[in-house]
Amino acid sequence: MTNRGRVTIAEVAKEAGVSPGTVSRVLNPRLDQNVKISEATRQQVMTAVKRLGYQTNPFASALRTQRTGVIGAIIRDINDPFLSLMARELQRIAHAQGVELLMGHAEYDLETVRRQLKFMRNWFDGLLIIGDMPGDQAVFEDLRESGTPYVAVACGTKAVTPFVNIDEERGTRLGLDYLFALGHRRIAFIGNTNHAGIRERWAAFQQFVEEKSLTWVDGYLQSCPYTRIASIGAVQRLLSLPMPPTAILCTSDLQALGAVSGAWQIGWRVPEAVSIMGFDDIEEASDTFPALTTIRQPVGDMAQQAMSLLMSLIQDPSKEAHLSRVIVQPRLMVRRSCSPTYA
Repeated sequence: MTNRGRVTIAEVAKEAGVSPGTVSRVLNPRLDQNVKISEATRQQVMTAVKRLGYQTNPFASALRTQRTGVIGAIIRDINDPFLSLMARELQRIAHAQGVELLMGHAEYDLETVRRQLKFMRNWFDGLLIIGDMPGDQAVFEDLRESGTPYVAVACGTKAVTPFVNIDEERGTRLGLDYLFALGHRRIAFIGNTNHAGIRERWAAFQQFVEEKSLTWVDGYLQSCPYTRIASIGAVQRLLSLPMPPTAILCTSDLQALGAVSGAWQIGWRVPEAVSIMGFDDIEEASDTFPALTTIRQPVGDMAQQAMSLLMSLIQDPSKEAHLSRVIVQPRLMVRRSCSPTYA
């Protein structure tokens, strides 16, 4: 093995007794699918690579092939258990397809997103935006103008942008239909309405309240951040109202878990005194007590669809990206946190 600096493709070619172009094609099979290389030649090259300790440089390869085999992803909040689960699933699928996925953490800050994207879009084959945040439409505009292949995941369904998302209205109505069938006529809403997807759920919620002539009290809408602590405060405000709700629809399981805890802290039993429904079906939803009745977002299906869509946009940059939208159907998961009411 040589001890001087980085081993070059020319040195590998000389060692293997082939041309540098052949070495490049062996190490980068996507380079030219029309040129056939024998297994014997491939073995000669790989033996030389191992003997010399040659290491590929994906960024140097990118200058020649315009492909790195790397996808960038930016997640809104790594502490959100649903988005974290989505990121893990996307990485698993990327690895299964022989692609690497590198991730940035936005922490709800658009300037952080822009800084990370400025680097990623220059070096990576495509991008995934995981989770929505206020102002992200400007980010989508920047990406469209740059011509970068990208897909938004769990960012709502209203933007003219390539996305994979659940049917927000159907998911909301699945939950409300179930609560209505249990006899609930005073239903409250906990969610962060600063986010596009949650605004869609809130719009569906308002429509349902009007259609079913449900009782509505000022204070039944509790807009709060995605934290357990915020949800504890929200549920305690709801249950302190002169006419408290008999059921609460939370727009994330994380908020629902906080709501269950907050209700118990002030002596309200769940579901006997108040029913609480979540949204997402994160891993903790079935493990908590009582187990959460919730709306499942099919993470595996969404991640698979998002990766397939992104790879198709990378392969065909001329594709009408703004028409590439995938809506996945949610599912009601009935467990123990909701029960009939006679109030």
